Amino acid sequence: MTHVTEPATGRGDGPQHPEFEAAAAGGALDSEGPGSAHRYRNLVLGAIAILLLAMAMLTSYSSAFGNPTPNNVHLAVTGDAGAIVALEQQGSLDLTVVASEQQARSAVLDRDVDGAVILPAPGKGAGVTTYIASGGGRGLGQAVSGIGDSIAAKLQTTNTATDLAPLPKQDPVGSIEFYAILFAGLGAALGATVFGRILGTVDTAAKFVERSIVLVLYAGLLAGLITLWIDSALGAVTVGPWAVFGILWLTGVAIGGAVTGVAALGGTIAALVMTLALVILGNTSSGGPLGIHVLNDFFQTLYYVFPQGDALDLLRSVQYFDGAAVAAPIIRLSIWAVAGILLTLTAMLLRNRREAAARPKGGLRHEQGPRSVAGPSGSHLESAAGTPNAALLPLTPTP
Repeated sequence: MTHVTEPATGRGDGPQHPEFEAAAAGGALDSEGPGSAHRYRNLVLGAIAILLLAMAMLTSYSSAFGNPTPNNVHLAVTGDAGAIVALEQQGSLDLTVVASEQQARSAVLDRDVDGAVILPAPGKGAGVTTYIASGGGRGLGQAVSGIGDSIAAKLQTTNTATDLAPLPKQDPVGSIEFYAILFAGLGAALGATVFGRILGTVDTAAKFVERSIVLVLYAGLLAGLITLWIDSALGAVTVGPWAVFGILWLTGVAIGGAVTGVAALGGTIAALVMTLALVILGNTSSGGPLGIHVLNDFFQTLYYVFPQGDALDLLRSVQYFDGAAVAAPIIRLSIWAVAGILLTLTAMLLRNRREAAARPKGGLRHEQGPRSVAGPSGSHLESAAGTPNAALLPLTPTP
Protein backbone atom coordinates (compact mmCIF):
# COMPACT_ATOMS: atom_id res chain seq x y z
CA MET A 1 0.00 0.00 0.00
CA THR A 2 1.26 3.43 -0.91
CA HIS A 3 1.17 6.16 1.80
CA VAL A 4 1.15 9.78 0.80
CA THR A 5 2.94 12.01 3.31
CA GLU A 6 2.49 15.76 3.20
CA PRO A 7 5.83 17.59 3.04
CA ALA A 8 6.89 19.36 6.26
CA THR A 9 7.13 22.66 4.42
CA GLY A 10 3.45 22.45 3.55
CA ARG A 11 2.39 22.21 7.19
CA GLY A 12 4.29 25.31 8.23
CA ASP A 13 5.54 23.77 11.51
CA GLY A 14 9.10 24.99 11.17
CA PRO A 15 10.43 28.15 12.84
CA GLN A 16 10.06 31.41 10.96
CA HIS A 17 13.65 32.42 11.74
CA PRO A 18 16.45 31.04 13.92
CA GLU A 19 15.44 33.11 16.98
CA PHE A 20 11.72 32.37 16.74
CA GLU A 21 11.45 30.69 20.13
CA ALA A 22 13.30 33.50 21.91
CA ALA A 23 11.21 36.13 20.17
CA ALA A 24 7.95 34.39 21.06
CA ALA A 25 9.00 34.14 24.71
CA GLY A 26 10.03 37.79 24.89
CA GLY A 27 13.75 37.23 24.53
CA ALA A 28 16.35 35.41 26.58
CA LEU A 29 16.52 36.17 30.29
CA ASP A 30 20.10 37.45 30.03
CA SER A 31 19.14 40.19 27.55
CA GLU A 32 16.40 42.73 26.94
CA GLY A 33 15.11 40.82 23.94
CA PRO A 34 14.97 41.62 20.22
CA GLY A 35 12.87 44.73 20.68
CA SER A 36 9.46 45.65 19.37
CA ALA A 37 8.53 45.50 15.69
CA HIS A 38 6.99 48.99 16.01
CA ARG A 39 9.63 50.56 18.18
CA TYR A 40 8.74 54.24 18.32
CA ARG A 41 4.97 53.78 18.38
CA ASN A 42 5.19 51.32 21.27
CA LEU A 43 7.80 53.53 22.97
CA VAL A 44 5.38 56.46 22.99
CA LEU A 45 2.45 54.31 24.15
CA GLY A 46 4.52 52.72 26.93
CA ALA A 47 5.81 56.07 28.12
CA ILE A 48 2.30 57.51 28.21
CA ALA A 49 1.02 54.52 30.19
CA ILE A 50 3.80 54.81 32.77
CA LEU A 51 3.34 58.56 33.10
CA LEU A 52 -0.41 58.13 33.62
CA LEU A 53 0.25 55.50 36.31
CA ALA A 54 2.75 57.75 38.09
CA MET A 55 0.38 60.71 37.98
CA ALA A 56 -2.53 58.58 39.20
CA MET A 57 -0.50 57.47 42.24
CA LEU A 58 0.70 61.04 42.91
CA THR A 59 -2.83 62.42 42.62
CA SER A 60 -4.32 59.75 44.87
CA TYR A 61 -1.73 59.88 47.66
CA SER A 62 -1.38 63.67 47.69
CA SER A 63 -5.16 64.17 47.68
CA ALA A 64 -5.62 61.75 50.57
CA PHE A 65 -2.65 62.61 52.78
CA GLY A 66 -1.59 66.08 51.63
CA ASN A 67 -3.96 68.20 53.73
CA PRO A 68 -5.60 66.12 56.49
CA THR A 69 -8.52 67.90 58.13
CA PRO A 70 -11.26 66.62 60.48
CA ASN A 71 -14.14 65.15 58.50
CA ASN A 72 -17.00 63.22 60.12
CA VAL A 73 -15.02 62.80 63.34
CA HIS A 74 -16.98 60.76 65.91
CA LEU A 75 -16.84 62.33 69.37
CA ALA A 76 -18.39 61.39 72.69
CA VAL A 77 -19.24 64.53 74.70
CA THR A 78 -20.54 65.18 78.17
CA GLY A 79 -20.85 68.21 80.40
CA ASP A 80 -22.24 71.67 79.74
CA ALA A 81 -25.33 71.49 77.50
CA GLY A 82 -24.75 74.93 75.99
CA ALA A 83 -21.26 74.02 74.83
CA ILE A 84 -22.57 70.75 73.38
CA VAL A 85 -25.16 72.65 71.33
CA ALA A 86 -22.39 74.87 69.98
CA LEU A 87 -20.37 71.81 69.00
CA GLU A 88 -23.32 70.31 67.16
CA GLN A 89 -23.25 73.26 64.76
CA GLN A 90 -19.90 72.07 63.35
CA GLY A 91 -20.50 69.97 60.26
CA SER A 92 -17.20 68.08 60.59
CA LEU A 93 -18.25 66.45 63.88
CA ASP A 94 -20.57 63.55 64.63
CA LEU A 95 -21.46 63.79 68.34
CA THR A 96 -22.66 61.15 70.76
CA VAL A 97 -23.82 62.61 74.07
CA VAL A 98 -23.03 60.39 77.08
CA ALA A 99 -23.94 60.73 80.73
CA SER A 100 -20.54 60.67 82.38
CA GLU A 101 -16.82 60.98 81.86
CA GLN A 102 -16.39 57.24 82.44
CA GLN A 103 -18.81 56.43 79.64
CA ALA A 104 -16.88 58.78 77.38
CA ARG A 105 -13.61 56.96 78.14
CA SER A 106 -15.23 53.58 77.53
CA ALA A 107 -16.61 54.72 74.17
CA VAL A 108 -13.08 55.61 73.05
CA LEU A 109 -11.57 52.33 74.25
CA ASP A 110 -14.37 50.32 72.64
CA ARG A 111 -13.73 52.14 69.33
CA ASP A 112 -17.29 53.43 69.24
CA VAL A 113 -15.92 56.97 68.81
CA ASP A 114 -12.66 58.57 67.70
CA GLY A 115 -12.28 60.66 70.84
CA ALA A 116 -14.11 62.28 73.72
CA VAL A 117 -14.48 65.81 75.09
CA ILE A 118 -15.49 66.58 78.67
CA LEU A 119 -16.96 70.09 78.88
CA PRO A 120 -16.81 71.98 82.19
CA ALA A 121 -19.88 73.51 83.78
CA PRO A 122 -20.10 77.32 83.39
CA GLY A 123 -18.50 79.33 86.16
CA LYS A 124 -16.73 76.37 87.78
CA GLY A 125 -13.31 77.40 86.51
CA ALA A 126 -12.50 73.85 85.38
CA GLY A 127 -10.76 73.12 82.10
CA VAL A 128 -11.70 70.97 79.12
CA THR A 129 -10.60 67.33 79.17
CA THR A 130 -10.01 65.56 75.87
CA TYR A 131 -9.47 61.82 75.40
CA ILE A 132 -7.68 60.77 72.23
CA ALA A 133 -6.49 57.43 70.82
CA SER A 134 -3.36 57.75 68.68
CA GLY A 135 -3.49 54.02 68.04
CA GLY A 136 -6.51 54.63 65.83
CA GLY A 137 -4.50 57.03 63.67
CA ARG A 138 -1.95 59.61 64.76
CA GLY A 139 -3.39 62.35 62.57
CA LEU A 140 -6.88 61.64 63.87
CA GLY A 141 -5.66 61.83 67.47
CA GLN A 142 -4.02 65.18 66.78
CA ALA A 143 -7.23 66.42 65.15
CA VAL A 144 -9.30 65.48 68.22
CA SER A 145 -6.78 67.16 70.49
CA GLY A 146 -6.98 70.26 68.31
CA ILE A 147 -10.77 70.27 68.65
CA GLY A 148 -10.36 70.24 72.43
CA ASP A 149 -7.90 73.15 72.23
CA SER A 150 -10.34 75.14 70.08
CA ILE A 151 -13.20 74.57 72.53
CA ALA A 152 -11.02 75.54 75.46
CA ALA A 153 -9.97 78.75 73.71
CA LYS A 154 -13.60 79.73 73.16
CA LEU A 155 -14.41 79.00 76.81
CA GLN A 156 -11.28 80.88 77.88
CA THR A 157 -9.90 77.91 79.77
CA THR A 158 -7.30 75.18 79.25
CA ASN A 159 -7.44 71.77 77.61
CA THR A 160 -5.88 68.60 78.99
CA ALA A 161 -5.46 65.83 76.41
CA THR A 162 -5.02 62.22 77.55
CA ASP A 163 -3.99 59.50 75.09
CA LEU A 164 -5.86 56.28 75.95
CA ALA A 165 -4.17 54.23 73.19
CA PRO A 166 -0.68 55.63 72.71
CA LEU A 167 1.63 54.47 69.94
CA PRO A 168 4.82 52.59 70.90
CA LYS A 169 8.19 54.34 70.98
CA GLN A 170 9.38 52.13 68.14
CA ASP A 171 6.54 53.39 65.92
CA PRO A 172 5.69 56.91 67.11
CA VAL A 173 3.95 57.85 63.85
CA GLY A 174 2.01 54.61 63.40
CA SER A 175 3.45 54.05 59.93
CA ILE A 176 4.92 50.57 60.43
CA GLU A 177 1.53 48.88 60.78
CA PHE A 178 0.32 50.72 57.67
CA TYR A 179 3.31 49.50 55.65
CA ALA A 180 2.77 45.98 56.98
CA ILE A 181 -0.77 45.96 55.57
CA LEU A 182 0.33 47.71 52.38
CA PHE A 183 3.00 45.15 51.51
CA ALA A 184 0.93 42.19 52.66
CA GLY A 185 -1.76 43.23 50.19
CA LEU A 186 0.66 44.14 47.40
CA GLY A 187 2.63 40.92 47.79
CA ALA A 188 -0.55 38.86 47.76
CA ALA A 189 -1.91 40.60 44.66
CA LEU A 190 1.32 40.26 42.68
CA GLY A 191 1.75 36.67 43.84
CA ALA A 192 -1.75 35.72 42.70
CA THR A 193 -1.08 37.28 39.29
CA VAL A 194 2.25 35.50 38.84
CA PHE A 195 0.86 32.15 40.02
CA GLY A 196 -1.85 32.43 37.38
CA ARG A 197 0.78 32.78 34.64
CA ILE A 198 2.87 29.91 36.00
CA LEU A 199 0.17 27.39 36.94
CA GLY A 200 -2.24 28.18 34.13
CA THR A 201 -5.97 28.74 33.99
CA VAL A 202 -8.13 27.30 36.75
CA ASP A 203 -10.44 25.13 34.65
CA THR A 204 -10.77 21.94 36.69
CA ALA A 205 -11.53 21.06 40.28
CA ALA A 206 -7.98 19.74 40.73
CA LYS A 207 -6.49 23.05 39.57
CA PHE A 208 -8.85 24.96 41.85
CA VAL A 209 -7.65 22.95 44.85
CA GLU A 210 -4.03 23.36 43.75
CA ARG A 211 -4.33 27.14 43.38
CA SER A 212 -6.11 27.46 46.73
CA ILE A 213 -3.39 25.52 48.55
CA VAL A 214 -0.63 27.53 46.87
CA LEU A 215 -2.32 30.83 47.71
CA VAL A 216 -2.94 29.94 51.36
CA LEU A 217 0.63 28.71 51.86
CA TYR A 218 2.12 31.73 50.10
CA ALA A 219 -0.02 34.18 52.09
CA GLY A 220 1.10 32.45 55.29
CA LEU A 221 4.76 32.69 54.32
CA LEU A 222 4.36 36.35 53.38
CA ALA A 223 2.56 37.14 56.65
CA GLY A 224 5.21 35.28 58.64
CA LEU A 225 8.09 37.21 57.08
CA ILE A 226 6.39 40.58 57.61
CA THR A 227 5.52 39.73 61.21
CA LEU A 228 9.07 38.55 61.91
CA TRP A 229 10.49 41.80 60.55
CA ILE A 230 8.21 44.27 62.36
CA ASP A 231 8.43 42.29 65.61
CA SER A 232 12.03 41.12 65.87
CA ALA A 233 13.80 43.79 63.83
CA LEU A 234 11.63 46.86 64.50
CA GLY A 235 9.96 45.99 67.82
CA ALA A 236 6.67 47.52 66.68
CA VAL A 237 4.39 44.65 67.77
CA THR A 238 2.70 45.43 71.09
CA VAL A 239 0.82 42.13 71.49
CA GLY A 240 1.53 38.48 70.78
CA PRO A 241 3.05 38.13 67.29
CA TRP A 242 0.65 35.29 66.41
CA ALA A 243 -2.28 37.70 66.47
CA VAL A 244 -0.50 40.04 64.05
CA PHE A 245 0.49 37.07 61.89
CA GLY A 246 -3.15 35.93 61.70
CA ILE A 247 -4.35 39.38 60.60
CA LEU A 248 -1.70 39.66 57.89
CA TRP A 249 -2.47 36.11 56.74
CA LEU A 250 -6.19 36.88 56.47
CA THR A 251 -5.33 40.06 54.55
CA GLY A 252 -3.15 38.14 52.09
CA VAL A 253 -5.75 35.42 51.53
CA ALA A 254 -8.55 37.98 51.04
CA ILE A 255 -6.66 40.14 48.53
CA GLY A 256 -4.88 37.27 46.80
CA GLY A 257 -8.11 35.31 46.51
CA ALA A 258 -9.95 38.28 45.00
CA VAL A 259 -7.20 38.89 42.45
CA THR A 260 -7.19 35.17 41.59
CA GLY A 261 -10.92 35.32 40.92
CA VAL A 262 -10.61 38.42 38.75
CA ALA A 263 -7.76 36.81 36.80
CA ALA A 264 -9.78 33.62 36.27
CA LEU A 265 -12.67 35.68 34.90
CA GLY A 266 -10.81 38.35 32.92
CA GLY A 267 -7.23 37.16 32.49
CA THR A 268 -3.87 38.63 33.48
CA ILE A 269 -4.72 42.14 32.28
CA ALA A 270 -7.77 42.23 34.56
CA ALA A 271 -5.63 41.03 37.47
CA LEU A 272 -3.07 43.79 36.85
CA VAL A 273 -5.82 46.42 36.68
CA MET A 274 -7.19 45.10 39.97
CA THR A 275 -3.73 45.27 41.53
CA LEU A 276 -3.27 48.86 40.37
CA ALA A 277 -6.66 49.84 41.81
CA LEU A 278 -5.64 48.31 45.15
CA VAL A 279 -2.36 50.23 45.14
CA ILE A 280 -3.70 53.57 43.92
CA LEU A 281 -7.06 53.70 45.72
CA GLY A 282 -7.10 50.93 48.31
CA ASN A 283 -4.01 51.99 50.24
CA THR A 284 -4.99 55.66 50.34
CA SER A 285 -8.61 54.97 51.37
CA SER A 286 -7.34 53.05 54.42
CA GLY A 287 -6.31 56.35 55.97
CA GLY A 288 -2.72 55.21 56.36
CA PRO A 289 -1.02 56.40 59.54
CA LEU A 290 -3.39 59.39 59.73
CA GLY A 291 -6.78 57.72 60.24
CA ILE A 292 -9.86 57.55 58.08
CA HIS A 293 -11.69 60.56 59.55
CA VAL A 294 -9.12 63.11 58.37
CA LEU A 295 -9.70 62.16 54.71
CA ASN A 296 -12.23 63.73 52.36
CA ASP A 297 -15.62 62.19 51.55
CA PHE A 298 -14.36 60.48 48.39
CA PHE A 299 -11.71 58.41 50.18
CA GLN A 300 -13.99 57.77 53.15
CA THR A 301 -16.46 56.19 50.71
CA LEU A 302 -13.73 54.05 49.15
CA TYR A 303 -12.84 52.81 52.62
CA TYR A 304 -15.88 50.50 52.41
CA VAL A 305 -14.93 49.33 48.91
CA PHE A 306 -11.33 48.17 49.34
CA PRO A 307 -10.00 45.75 51.99
CA GLN A 308 -6.91 47.58 53.23
CA GLY A 309 -8.90 49.86 55.56
CA ASP A 310 -10.51 46.88 57.28
CA ALA A 311 -7.16 45.13 57.60
CA LEU A 312 -5.53 48.21 59.12
CA ASP A 313 -8.42 48.78 61.53
CA LEU A 314 -8.29 45.13 62.56
CA LEU A 315 -4.57 45.37 63.26
CA ARG A 316 -5.04 48.56 65.29
CA SER A 317 -7.87 47.03 67.31
CA VAL A 318 -5.68 44.11 68.30
CA GLN A 319 -2.57 46.22 68.91
CA TYR A 320 -4.02 49.08 70.94
CA PHE A 321 -7.65 48.37 71.93
CA ASP A 322 -7.56 44.82 73.37
CA GLY A 323 -9.45 43.41 70.40
CA ALA A 324 -12.39 45.82 70.48
CA ALA A 325 -14.53 46.18 67.34
CA VAL A 326 -12.91 43.37 65.35
CA ALA A 327 -16.07 41.66 64.07
CA ALA A 328 -16.90 44.04 61.19
CA PRO A 329 -13.38 44.10 59.66
CA ILE A 330 -13.11 40.29 59.86
CA ILE A 331 -16.49 39.89 58.13
CA ARG A 332 -15.61 42.30 55.31
CA LEU A 333 -12.20 40.68 54.73
CA SER A 334 -13.88 37.28 54.65
CA ILE A 335 -16.33 38.59 52.05
CA TRP A 336 -13.36 39.50 49.82
CA ALA A 337 -11.94 35.99 50.17
CA VAL A 338 -15.31 34.35 49.46
CA ALA A 339 -15.87 36.66 46.48
CA GLY A 340 -12.58 35.46 45.02
CA ILE A 341 -13.66 31.83 45.39
CA LEU A 342 -17.02 32.52 43.75
CA LEU A 343 -15.43 34.41 40.85
CA THR A 344 -12.99 31.57 40.25
CA LEU A 345 -15.74 28.94 40.31
CA THR A 346 -17.92 31.07 38.03
CA ALA A 347 -15.09 31.47 35.51
CA MET A 348 -14.43 27.72 35.62
CA LEU A 349 -18.11 26.94 35.03
CA LEU A 350 -18.42 29.38 32.12
CA ARG A 351 -15.25 28.07 30.50
CA ASN A 352 -16.39 24.45 30.78
CA ARG A 353 -19.78 25.33 29.28
CA ARG A 354 -18.16 27.08 26.33
CA GLU A 355 -15.88 24.12 25.70
CA ALA A 356 -18.79 21.69 25.94
CA ALA A 357 -20.79 23.76 23.45
CA ALA A 358 -17.86 23.83 21.02
CA ARG A 359 -17.40 20.04 20.97
CA PRO A 360 -18.95 18.04 18.06
CA LYS A 361 -22.30 16.49 18.93
CA GLY A 362 -21.20 13.09 17.61
CA GLY A 363 -20.55 11.33 14.28
CA LEU A 364 -22.22 12.41 11.02
CA ARG A 365 -25.61 10.88 10.40
CA HIS A 366 -26.58 9.82 6.84
CA GLU A 367 -30.14 10.12 5.71
CA GLN A 368 -31.78 7.02 4.26
CA GLY A 369 -34.10 7.22 1.27
CA PRO A 370 -34.24 8.06 -2.39
CA ARG A 371 -32.13 11.27 -1.91
CA SER A 372 -29.31 9.27 -0.33
CA VAL A 373 -25.93 9.80 -2.04
CA ALA A 374 -24.41 6.57 -3.30
CA GLY A 375 -20.85 5.70 -2.31
CA PRO A 376 -18.23 3.99 -4.42
CA SER A 377 -18.90 0.31 -5.22
CA GLY A 378 -16.80 -2.56 -4.02
CA SER A 379 -15.62 -3.49 -7.54
CA HIS A 380 -14.42 0.03 -8.14
CA LEU A 381 -12.48 -0.03 -4.87
CA GLU A 382 -10.83 -3.34 -5.82
CA SER A 383 -9.92 -1.99 -9.25
CA ALA A 384 -8.54 1.20 -7.80
CA ALA A 385 -6.49 -0.71 -5.26
CA GLY A 386 -4.79 -2.72 -8.07
CA THR A 387 -3.93 0.32 -10.14
CA PRO A 388 -0.45 1.88 -9.79
CA ASN A 389 -0.51 5.10 -7.80
CA ALA A 390 -4.05 4.25 -6.81
CA ALA A 391 -3.84 6.52 -3.80
CA LEU A 392 -3.48 9.48 -6.18
CA LEU A 393 -6.52 8.63 -8.38
CA PRO A 394 -9.89 10.23 -7.63
CA LEU A 395 -12.62 7.91 -6.48
CA THR A 396 -15.81 8.36 -8.48
CA PRO A 397 -19.09 6.54 -8.06
CA THR A 398 -19.80 3.66 -10.45
CA PRO A 399 -22.81 4.43 -12.71
